[in-house]
Amino acid sequence: MNLPAPSPEASAHSLTLVAAIASEIGAGGGWISFARFMEMALYQPGLGYYSAGARKFGAAGDFVTAPEMTPISAARWHARWRK
Repeated sequence: MNLPAPSPEASAHSLTLVAAIASEIGAGGGWISFARFMEMALYQPGLGYYSAGARKFGAAGDFVTAPEMTPISAARWHARWRK
């Protein structure tokens, strides 16, 4: 799989998050729990995946879900399937 290279801004953002996590590891005596790592990676204010403000869903985001790809809503599809 060939993924596109991140933009210079995205790379800089990632490096800033890496530095924050590395600092936390250093402050923790060389380790942090996996839960803390994931908390920082996902929710670190202004840096985490879900808290940095980047678009997540749709064609301009990281992924597209089936309901976004068709005009048929999941509820209508399910109703038709049940018949």
